[in-house]
Amino acid sequence: MALDQSFVGRSYPPTDPYEVGREKIREFAVAVGDANPAYVDPEAAKALGHPDVPAPPTFVFAITFKAAGQVIEDPQLGLDYSRVVHGDQKFAYTRPVYAGDPCTRATGSR
Repeated sequence: MALDQSFVGRSYPPTDPYEVGREKIREFAVAVGDANPAYVDPEAAKALGHPDVPAPPTFVFAITFKAAGQVIEDPQLGLDYSRVVHGDQKFAYTRPVYAGDPCTRATGSR
């Protein structure tokens, strides 16, 4: 089944806020092999001028799945996820993400 082209440009409601936790940042940094001490040690982060432990830039991808699920699970789209090849994704960073930050995720299609 072909995808419904009327979905191009559609957006979905934002998710409830997700509070970024120090432990989740640490787990992510370990999982991707990033040994930057600022990602696991609040004192190391503060010594570098951060107010708290910063998240690696790619951390935000890990928390987008709930928002992406709104598209993937929308039966009207006609998506066969087993045939999907990830081709593009963009993030607009306006500032670093820190432990304790609430992040709201939103998604759309284009």
